Amino acid sequence: MTDALANLATTLALSEGETTNIPVSNRWVLPSLDTSYHENSNTITIATNDEEDWKTPLIKYLKHSKLPDDTRYKTKVRQRSSYFIMYKDILYQRSFEGTYQRCLSGEEVLEAMTETHLGVFGTHRSGPKLHFRIKRMGYYWPTMVKDCLEYAKKCESCQLHANFIHQPPEPRHPTIASWPFDAWDLMSWAHHS
Repeated sequence: MTDALANLATTLALSEGETTNIPVSNRWVLPSLDTSYHENSNTITIATNDEEDWKTPLIKYLKHSKLPDDTRYKTKVRQRSSYFIMYKDILYQRSFEGTYQRCLSGEEVLEAMTETHLGVFGTHRSGPKLHFRIKRMGYYWPTMVKDCLEYAKKCESCQLHANFIHQPPEPRHPTIASWPFDAWDLMSWAHHS
């Protein structure tokens, strides 16, 4: 942010004594803890999710302490839940770096991959780079790596302009030039003359 303001100051030419206002804003992955902002807004949340996804058992456990009936799955949910938190009815995963990443599922996953691959950040990143960028943006779902690899493979533009492998289809057989070593021995030539 400081670099952006410094660059703006060098490119903005104002006459002496003239001032201008420059709005500065931040984008936070987690919303602020200040609830006064949300008190003045009227919102209606409608959840129409009939199908269960990977988040549902974790949300049920974190909000209502309800575990699935299957014993093995129950233990798995209980162990995994230590890496997740609920904040304002949104599930977040605690990463190894200590940041909280918003958990996505369903259409949100496809939207995040599309926006990162083609949208504002549209540099047509490959699978691993796409995964890393989405993770840095603060999003998480369990099959991120596999989904990003498959998404990059389906992109026609990426396949058309992909890196070519500059290797021959068969291993090379080096030819050793023997002629530099076929010279006469100068000492033996000197004895003959």
